[in-house]
Amino acid sequence: MFSKNLKDIRLMKNLTQKDLAIKLNVSFKTISHWEAGYSEPSLTMLTLIKNTLFVSYEELLD
Repeated sequence: MFSKNLKDIRLMKNLTQKDLAIKLNVSFKTISHWEAGYSEPSLTMLTLIKNTLFVSYEELLD
């Protein structure tokens, strides 16, 4: 599930929601909403997340 995977990967990389938000140029509330499952990123943003965190789509989406 994307929301759990995103949070787990972010924590594994020792990033706060604010740190990741800055890297992705979004608000920390956006990160919070993704991790809570309230919303999901666009495919373009998903690619940016993947590249920023150096993970695969599978790691984010499985």
